Amino acid sequence: MASERSPEVDLPMVGMTKARAVYSELRRQILTGELIPGHEVNQEAMAARLGVSITPLREALRRLEMEGLVRLKAHRTVIIPPLTREELVELYVIRIELDSLAARLAAEAASDEQAALVSRLARQKPARDPVVQLELNRGFHRAIYSACGNNALVAYLDQLWDRTDRYRLILVKQELDEGPVSPKDHIEIADAIVARKAARAGELMRNHIARSHARIAEAIDSPFDRLATAFAGRQ
Repeated sequence: MASERSPEVDLPMVGMTKARAVYSELRRQILTGELIPGHEVNQEAMAARLGVSITPLREALRRLEMEGLVRLKAHRTVIIPPLTREELVELYVIRIELDSLAARLAAEAASDEQAALVSRLARQKPARDPVVQLELNRGFHRAIYSACGNNALVAYLDQLWDRTDRYRLILVKQELDEGPVSPKDHIEIADAIVARKAARAGELMRNHIARSHARIAEAIDSPFDRLATAFAGRQ
């Protein structure tokens, strides 16, 4: 079981309920690897470290469980699911189809304002912080989803992004370690959407997701010390 003697955390409570603040902090810790994949943590100890009662903690944990970021065991233990190639394949075999579909539909259905937003987000300046960059990437893809005109598809893709955040952070961290993040893929996809080239937008998105999948799978297959470095938090 993971150590329970970590220093207490000061939650950012401004404008948030306690449950929301706990959710945001735990999600950050899971994404950055402060809560290590595969480890178990006692709920009471977790609540004490966060400085909250068990009620807002459990509310936050239920939301995280729905996103696939934690598993709850016997009402007392929080399990941080391990990163596995099997789950990665399951998630990305769906994403590669649905993201491609969303890009094709967006090229056909986006308003001029929506297409312009996609183009602007594709060209935004990359962040140095991997968690912030992860959110920038999500904002770009979410703009495409919103422009596709299919609410059911948007809902499915939002759920997939929640489930794949930990995996995608590995890729973002590696890209930042290698140098400035290139927006080339995003710009090409955005340009195809603006030009209303649906087939090209879908194919570019398919290739983009496939490359991401391959690089994440390579990191997961690496020796543990390399994976741990890739999954480390903010440097």
